[in-house]
Amino acid sequence: MSERTSVLLGEVMRVKHGYAFPGEGFSNDPAWSTLVTPGNFAIGGGFKATKPKTFSGEYPDEYVLAPGDLIVTMTDLSKEGATLGLPATIPSDAVYLHNQRIGLVEVVDSSVVNLAFLHYYLRSDGYRAHILGTATGSTVRHTSPSKICAYRADLPCLEQQRSITTVLGALDDKIAANTNLVSTADAWVRAIFTDIAREAQGKIVLARLATLARDLVPPSLLSADTMYVGLEHIPRRLMWLNNCGAAMSVTSTKSRFQTGDILFGKLRPYFHKVVSAPAGGVCSTDVLVVRPVDKRAAGFVLAAMASDEVVQSCTAASEGTRMPRASWKDLAAVEVPWPGDAAAAALSEKVSRLRDAVEAHLRENDTLAAMRDLLLPALMSGAIRVKDAEMTVEEVL
Repeated sequence: MSERTSVLLGEVMRVKHGYAFPGEGFSNDPAWSTLVTPGNFAIGGGFKATKPKTFSGEYPDEYVLAPGDLIVTMTDLSKEGATLGLPATIPSDAVYLHNQRIGLVEVVDSSVVNLAFLHYYLRSDGYRAHILGTATGSTVRHTSPSKICAYRADLPCLEQQRSITTVLGALDDKIAANTNLVSTADAWVRAIFTDIAREAQGKIVLARLATLARDLVPPSLLSADTMYVGLEHIPRRLMWLNNCGAAMSVTSTKSRFQTGDILFGKLRPYFHKVVSAPAGGVCSTDVLVVRPVDKRAAGFVLAAMASDEVVQSCTAASEGTRMPRASWKDLAAVEVPWPGDAAAAALSEKVSRLRDAVEAHLRENDTLAAMRDLLLPALMSGAIRVKDAEMTVEEVL
């Protein structure tokens, strides 16, 4: 077995606090630099794109993050601490700023640990148990650089670290490639709908294209493995559902949906949560279940409902100040460009084929992520050899 070293994380790395950016400089304008927030951390680790929170004021240059920088979140709004202490790597698609409650990880002894390896080590079971066990707060969970650095780590040698990183990185690279294809498919549908909208000679209200499904189901009638979709599962400004839960956690009445229905998040509609249902299941009652009247126009209805114009119209009509809600009445009354039956059907056929491909990529991502999460603790502990893991990964890539 390769040599391993037991060290406190604080002996080989440090965690640098972020900057308290003044609130008056906060913006939603994507032209400005983006503030990293706890919302940018995915459950299980990794960087998650969200609606950008940007900053328009001045700040010290040292708080500009570089692509490849390793960060950890020190605050988590969930009671279970789902992302607390987890790592993410800064992407290269924008200028990101090192915000407060976000820690920048810097290696101080490169003879013992590799930065890329830490990206995976800080997702291991022992480290997670330490972070959650030492966290403070009940509603909002907190950790700190000192608590992170107090964890005693059992590290393999650098050669093993690099090999482990290569194996797990190959899975993440494939997941990233699939995710990029999914995003590209979304952008393509939006672009085609925009072109059709420009050429359309008339308009039609959504009430003529779709109806609201009102099938409410009590939790007692649901099987534990029924797909459950809450608002937290629906991505922002992406037409494809890439996450879901199971009905075993459901304790209140939910809305039933069918394959091909369109799920429209009515709570805070400006979050732009509109997706196509890949299968039947149940969802939160804060989600409108919209069913196309004519399946031949289903793809057109999806593209229309997911457009910026429809979401903005529903946002303007929503009621409530702190927790605004849109209604089916608001959505049904929105007018959208109508290109005619033939053009709507042609777009829908393209969307249908594209949706099948997208869902295949998303299913593959689930498989790849499950394999990565299975291999990670085994590789970290030395329970499985890297060569054996490499063979397993090669079979699925």
